[in-house]
This record gives sequence, structure tokens and C-alpha cells, in this order.
Amino acid sequence: MGLFSGVISALMGVGGLPFIMSYITEATHLPHHHVQGTTVCALVPSIIVSAVSRMKAIPVGTAGLVAAGAMVGSQGGASVSLSLSEERLRQIYMLSLVVFGGRSMIGAIRNIRDMMAKKNM
Repeated sequence: MGLFSGVISALMGVGGLPFIMSYITEATHLPHHHVQGTTVCALVPSIIVSAVSRMKAIPVGTAGLVAAGAMVGSQGGASVSLSLSEERLRQIYMLSLVVFGGRSMIGAIRNIRDMMAKKNM
């Protein structure tokens, strides 16, 4: 699973978090709070390797600003997460997968439709 999420992360820039979280949730009986913590800790090394390998393509100033905001947001999100019940946390996670996955699917369908239209011209 780690190899798969690393490849997907590097190819698509989506990070392996949804893949590993879903896998650990189904493969273990860990509480969801532990699944989140385990997944985040497991992904840190691959995220660093992926970022370093892209250094020539990273606008460092923008990345720094986004990273600063993400660190503040992560602290707040972790605090809220730890205060939620396991059931509510799972519900929020599943909703986020549906919403973001749905948006990605709509974008992919549009891209395929546009490619097909260009091909038929």
C-alpha cells in the first residue's frame, strides 16, 4: 500500500492520504483517530521526497505561504478532529471523499469530452 500511494502521490500530486486511510480503515480495527495519525506520519517522508524531486518546478515563495497557512490550519484541524466522536469523524471523511472525488470526476469527464471534440475536428 505504501508503494502504491507513493507512486500515485508522485504522479498525480494528490498525496496518498485518501488511499492509505481507506486501506488502514478497512484492513485494521484501529479507531479513526489512530488511522489519521498513522497515515499522516507514514506519508511525511514520501511527501518530502516528492517535494525535493520537484524543486526546479516549485515557486518557493508561494509554496512557503501555502505551507505556513497549512501548518496553522493543520493545528486547528487536529484539535477539532480530536474533539469529535469517531463516528462523526468517519462521516466527515466520507463526505470529503464524495465531494472532492465528485469534483475530480466532473473535471475528468469535461477533459475527456474536450479531447474527443478536438479529435473530431
